[in-house]
Amino acid sequence: MDDQRAKRFYLTTPIYYVNARPHLGTAYTTIIADIIARFMRMQGYEVLLVTGSDENSQKIVEAAQAAGKDPLAFCDEMAQLYYEAWRELGISLYEYVRTTEERHRQLVQHFFSRLYEKDDIYQGSYSGHYCTPCETFYTDKELLEGGLCPKCERPTHEVAEEAYFFRLSNYQEYLENELSTTDFVIPEFRRNEMLSRVREGLQDVCISRSSLKWGIPLPWDEGHVFYVWVDALLAYLTGSGYDFTQPEKPCSWPAQLNLMAKDIPWFHAVIFPAMLKSYGLPRVEQMLVHGYWLYGTGKMSKSRGQTITPREVIDLVGADGLRYFYAREVPLGLDGSISLEAIVNRYNYDLGNDLGNLLNRVLTMTHKYFGGVVPEVVEYRDSDLELREAVQQSLREAVKLYGRGEGYQLSRALEEVFAAVRCCNQFVDTRKPWVLGKQPDKLSEFAGAFCVLLDSVRAFAVVLTPVIPHAAQAIWEQIGLSGKVEDCAMEDAFSEYPRGGRIGEAQPIFPRVELAAPEEPPVADEPKEKEAEMPENVIEFNDFMKVEIIAAKVLSAERVEGADKLIKMKVDDGAGGRWMVAGIAPWYEPEALVGMCLPIVANLRPAKIRGELSEGMLLAAQDDAGNLALVLLDKDIAPGSRVK
Repeated sequence: MDDQRAKRFYLTTPIYYVNARPHLGTAYTTIIADIIARFMRMQGYEVLLVTGSDENSQKIVEAAQAAGKDPLAFCDEMAQLYYEAWRELGISLYEYVRTTEERHRQLVQHFFSRLYEKDDIYQGSYSGHYCTPCETFYTDKELLEGGLCPKCERPTHEVAEEAYFFRLSNYQEYLENELSTTDFVIPEFRRNEMLSRVREGLQDVCISRSSLKWGIPLPWDEGHVFYVWVDALLAYLTGSGYDFTQPEKPCSWPAQLNLMAKDIPWFHAVIFPAMLKSYGLPRVEQMLVHGYWLYGTGKMSKSRGQTITPREVIDLVGADGLRYFYAREVPLGLDGSISLEAIVNRYNYDLGNDLGNLLNRVLTMTHKYFGGVVPEVVEYRDSDLELREAVQQSLREAVKLYGRGEGYQLSRALEEVFAAVRCCNQFVDTRKPWVLGKQPDKLSEFAGAFCVLLDSVRAFAVVLTPVIPHAAQAIWEQIGLSGKVEDCAMEDAFSEYPRGGRIGEAQPIFPRVELAAPEEPPVADEPKEKEAEMPENVIEFNDFMKVEIIAAKVLSAERVEGADKLIKMKVDDGAGGRWMVAGIAPWYEPEALVGMCLPIVANLRPAKIRGELSEGMLLAAQDDAGNLALVLLDKDIAPGSRVK
């Protein structure tokens, strides 16, 4: 790879169905992709972000008919709603591919013509089950009880039609090798899922529909249109600028990163790489598979009516409040719970109470003690230098966690940033630097403490720019700096604020948000029941209080060698950490546990289990069928907090 290519970074979101307005579930991947894109630009890369709309599907035809519109006119209107949503959410420069575009149609027809000429495509017939909302074919064994779709749990219908097939089975060895010897799919437990399915044996896949007329026609048989999924996958190639008439012409292919939810990696990690191999192009370098956002009783879903609109959230906390929640709330790869209350709490506590409070303190001190001008004569105490070192260490770790080398661990990166923010606030609380400001002979010492805090605020603005770009710019301007903070390199976070500069006026950037309390339903008087007999194992309250249950966050997890059921975990217990061993391996992959906030029994006598020290116990429930589920805390809370 030449130097020019080495400084390019190409990433994609899924190509979204536009049968309904975008909601917070569809916005999630795009926000995460934008955060990564902004970070990579600040690392000196030329970045291409591709997103788009998947318009050649049966569900689009049905949605257009329900709206009384022509399918293309319907897609025109819906695509506009996506443009507007991405603008409101602060999505930066991107390329938008619509699968009804002529450039895409030509590429799709050319691409599959080559596969057809190589005899990797053949004619046959398909008979099986089809889910229209998911636009997916299923075999009998894949369906849920009652013939329901395994993804959306709605009825499927039987399909029998003439079709063309891609010889996916020819690429069994290639795919096993790619999935078993590379970090193609992250997190690792998602890669293992794909590898396990591939090792079960690959079947050839249907690539056309003869019962549907809306779509891209097969160039060798116009009685068929391409199956929506194989058509949409090639939108990534379209967006890269690949010109099949001049294949040597520079373009951005292959993409460095595909982002998607956990319901679609099969198409991206198995079918798409095989198609590209057949054509003669390299696969995408890496896929990042994230979990679902759970709202109410299930995942966020337009079709199931379980949604919150982006507008609802933006009206409450702004686009940056949502962006921060998505990046911070759960590690990428895991499911998370979403609600307006959870979003508002993150916004108020982290952005308002911690970062906003620190900014206000620094601005207030500047105007009160230095007339709004940053002092040039400073004297640093040891405690000042210790704070600077702690902040810079946390921010360097955060920058590392943002990137590919650490698997884009945005949540952990933000933990590091806000640990440093809290460290600065604690410094102000305990050191009370303004006491020095009241002593004329100590003013240079006060200036030293103040300048370390100001340097830290400047650094936070830089490092948080990918996540909260508008708020970071507002901080930048309030501390008196010109230009755009997004034009800084990440390394600029570790530069000093220019001494002698003039600070701006404090304006609330994160005003506190209060949610209206929901109305409580009337409670009917319950009939009195006669006193029940006490069970034999009843305990007193004082007995229960002897059990110390605290919140703990899983920092790392691995299987215990030679023990099929045991997982060893390092947890943050708020007091230096501890090791725990639990027999949960049949139900949980170690990677899935990292980042979980769990209640643990903290005062259980330590024990050796298979030679490993265990200093506590997890809480879990198990039913008669042997299914096991861990007890989780539904939001982050400081490790060591007592469960009451």
